[in-house]
Amino acid sequence: MRPQATEENTMRIRLFILACWLLLSPLIAQQEVLAAPDKPNRPNVVIILTDDMGYGDAAALNRDSRIPTPNLDRLAKESLTFTDAHAAGSYCVPSRYGLLTGRYMWRTRLGSGGNLANLAGTLIEPGRKTVANLLKDAGYQTALVGKWHQGIDWKLHDESARENIRVNRNYQDFGNIDFASPALKGPNDFGFDYSFGTAGSAEMNPAAFIENNRTTIIPNLSSLEAKKKNGEWYGRDDNIIAEGYTMDRLVPTLSNKACEFVETATRTHPDQPFFLYYAMTTPHNPIVPNKEFVGTSRAGTYGDFVVELDHHVGRLLRKLTELGIEKNTLVIFTSDNGPVNRTKGYSTKWVRGDTAIYGHDSTGPFEGWKGGLLEGGHRVPFFVRWPETIKPGARCSTTIVFNDVLPTLAEMLKINLDHNTAEDGQSFYKALTGTARPESFHEAIVHNHSNGTFSIRKGAFKLTVNGPKTNTQVLDDAFPVSFVLYDLGKDIKETTNVSRNHPEKVKKMHALLKKYVREGRSNRRR
Repeated sequence: MRPQATEENTMRIRLFILACWLLLSPLIAQQEVLAAPDKPNRPNVVIILTDDMGYGDAAALNRDSRIPTPNLDRLAKESLTFTDAHAAGSYCVPSRYGLLTGRYMWRTRLGSGGNLANLAGTLIEPGRKTVANLLKDAGYQTALVGKWHQGIDWKLHDESARENIRVNRNYQDFGNIDFASPALKGPNDFGFDYSFGTAGSAEMNPAAFIENNRTTIIPNLSSLEAKKKNGEWYGRDDNIIAEGYTMDRLVPTLSNKACEFVETATRTHPDQPFFLYYAMTTPHNPIVPNKEFVGTSRAGTYGDFVVELDHHVGRLLRKLTELGIEKNTLVIFTSDNGPVNRTKGYSTKWVRGDTAIYGHDSTGPFEGWKGGLLEGGHRVPFFVRWPETIKPGARCSTTIVFNDVLPTLAEMLKINLDHNTAEDGQSFYKALTGTARPESFHEAIVHNHSNGTFSIRKGAFKLTVNGPKTNTQVLDDAFPVSFVLYDLGKDIKETTNVSRNHPEKVKKMHALLKKYVREGRSNRRR
């Protein structure tokens, strides 16, 4: 009987083990799923950057706006709105450099307050990672449509003029530039698979469309010749212009190209995400809206130009919907800096009607203009829409700066950045997902005037350090300085200097600015 009993016991043990396995296997499988690393989100990414648009232009941010912006208003309702977002500079070049690289431009060869000459060489250093590089390496199709303004190295007939071009803001020897050949270095050398747009602002040289580092038509018309040929030329008096490059054609052409890229990328590579950097040229001078938009606002010609801008933003957003990809597309809308002070100093052919006479406040609740340190010069609209991740319609007061975009996308993609990438950026990805929305992810951020003056923002306080206008002068303890401290929490208009009330705060913030300049970085990532 023992052999039979042993066999029955063995069978019972086997059945018990089988029952246990059947009961536990789902739990084990679940634990394996929970333990497995999350896959990175890989949505399409679209960054829409306008040119010189104020915080108060869109009705979504300014109930008193006299400009109808239905597409931007809808985008805001569908987005997370950052109410304390800042450009990386208060004018074009530093703003775009910071957005692309995550680093302050005043650390480059241009220095504090520097700007690029019309025909200057590339600003972004060889080997420096850009947002486009990051996404391309992650498997994205990448494109720039619109204004580049980070410099292009054109091929020269006489190479000895190369250094002169890099420092001479008024270099106009067009005959020495070989516009018939591809550029030696341009947008396609910084991570963009495709590029189409302008070298700089609408009126800058060369006034021509540039596709994949090459002019589509060789520019050879002077401003006078263009005016005679087309009846008017709203650019500079010393332009070199390509046939067919006119202000009425510029904005629609860029809009067409942005929509074409999105559609082509989606239809030809439906399983591959794309990145579009749509750097609009509106509403930067010259302010010349197309005829169908004239008279559509209550804020003069500038207002009409913003209406045209809004129209083309809506056109691109509708394209995403038509293609059925809007739910898996992260859209960032912002402006490169605050608006131009239209009350003085601009030709009537560039500014047809001062918005001040129409009762429209382009900077909304803030004071200051493009190029300056007051909030109106660098606090910008910032909407982020991502339907499958971001709860729509919310507002976030976390302080962010353009430098943060690159590390935010890196965190989204679970990419670890090296020590020499985005040295002035902090990810705000947790703010997008709603897991953390602190006062700031930064210890402090830095602002830079177009004349070189620095200010530093920490919490609600902003300290302007008057006197030093270069990095070297900031670090020179013997250089005479004076301070202006604003408490933005109580004085958003920046009317009252409270530096005498907070001497220790002034001392610590000044020391922190020096530290950031000296160490070559301001973030805490190591």
